[in-house]
Amino acid sequence: MDIYWIADKKKCGPATVPDVLSLVQMGELTPDTKGWHAGCEQWMPLRELPALADFLAPPPEPAEELPPPPPAEEASPQNVENSAQLPPGAVRVYLPSAAQRLLARLVDISLYMALVFGVVYAREIPFNAGLLPSSPLVWIGYIILEASLISYLGTTPGKSLLGIQVRCVGAGQQMGLGRSFSRAVTVFVAGMGMMISILPLFTIGYSWWTLRSRGITLWDARCSTLPFQLVRASLLRHLMAVGLLFVCLNLTLQFMLPWYPAMIEAVEQQSPETAEWMRSMAPPEPLPAASETKK
Repeated sequence: MDIYWIADKKKCGPATVPDVLSLVQMGELTPDTKGWHAGCEQWMPLRELPALADFLAPPPEPAEELPPPPPAEEASPQNVENSAQLPPGAVRVYLPSAAQRLLARLVDISLYMALVFGVVYAREIPFNAGLLPSSPLVWIGYIILEASLISYLGTTPGKSLLGIQVRCVGAGQQMGLGRSFSRAVTVFVAGMGMMISILPLFTIGYSWWTLRSRGITLWDARCSTLPFQLVRASLLRHLMAVGLLFVCLNLTLQFMLPWYPAMIEAVEQQSPETAEWMRSMAPPEPLPAASETKK
């Protein structure tokens, strides 16, 4: 849906709903800026537009804090307009920062890697280059899992820990599985660089720059979605996320240790220098094999 607004007495737009919400979050627009979209009979504050009301309408003030109504003889159209009730159930929405979104994403990735290589370790699967984290095939399960969680729950473990939910803009509803899958694929390609070599460093950097400068990522603009918080995440939640990330990464390394000798041999065929570096950085002894643990 295209949104138009008035700035410096000029008509601006069109822009998507996520773009307008991002402009409000960055302070370039305010909820009281006059706006319009298809279906509206006149220009009105952005917070009153049907497509934005769920995101920009302020929460109703507690009854005890409201000033007493003016006497009947002093009532005027302006007083009546200012005392109009807000939409029921309206809540104040916070857009998570770029750092919060990146941390939530890293937690989700680390949890998935710990799960995958935990299964590899438990089943004693021999070394297979197709199962390395650099193989895009490994991440098919991640895409399906993320799409399913966001479609049915509106969040993922990492996002939930930081109080982040993903919704369609306009009505604030949860996404269907098709849109969730499209978003997950776009994130994997444009945000995670398909986990190929050092490509994720460039895609993450570009996505970070886009989010900080424009206020929205490529996948949210493409799918008309937006992550938001009903309550700001506390310092404790951030520390828990960092701790969980550290634990999952260390578990993944432990689960991959039985593969280490075979990995060095495979790397040596392509780059002896890299293989030598891997030998010098050899980790400590791996955990007992799953079969030994059962005994």
